[in-house]
Amino acid sequence: MNQFSLSLLGDSQFARWNGCDELREELARLYTHSTFDINNFGVEDGRVGNALHRVCAPFEHGGKSWPSLSFANPRLVIVESCAYAQFWDGPEGLSEYRDLLRRVWEEIERTTTAKILFCVAAPPPRDRFLEGNPLFIGTSKATRARFADGVKMFLDEARSIAEDEGWPIADIGAEIDKRVKTGESVRRFWDQNEGASLSRYGFEAAARAIVRELDNSRMVEERIQK
Repeated sequence: MNQFSLSLLGDSQFARWNGCDELREELARLYTHSTFDINNFGVEDGRVGNALHRVCAPFEHGGKSWPSLSFANPRLVIVESCAYAQFWDGPEGLSEYRDLLRRVWEEIERTTTAKILFCVAAPPPRDRFLEGNPLFIGTSKATRARFADGVKMFLDEARSIAEDEGWPIADIGAEIDKRVKTGESVRRFWDQNEGASLSRYGFEAAARAIVRELDNSRMVEERIQK
């Protein structure tokens, strides 16, 4: 069997992907002669600067000590857009956000030999964003909808810089939109507690988008070993 190491780097959209089971299943479905060792470097409530820090700095998470991503030097890295905690910055923060995303990409290229895929997270549902989050109890739906619009603004910026730089892109939001247009309810793709993270079905859509782009970009060179 071929063996590949794959690391996820992003904010809570990746940090909450416990076990990455949906990604493992999708990889196994497509690559029948390979195994994948997946490590999740996602940062709960993290910003893009936190992702940059994890590229070269060790950290503590879940009671465990983790090496830096550069020390792990995986074959593949999936860099997620890290937009969910950026909405506080408003439009004034877009330029810094672009610069930091570019630095994350460049730092991975500088310190590892990995092939890199950029992943744009799905925009949150405006009607339910942060609905059950204790920090936003009593906050009006209109205010929370503006926060959701802020996340989408940064996600649009993430897609724009990836296109400008020529990075390969896996678009989770586009995958969910495609399935919603076939009649599936958008609600099934989101955690019902606060509408801020993906459900199991949402992670299945994320896995489908990621693995399809890995295949389209020929990032996994699977060889049949005799």
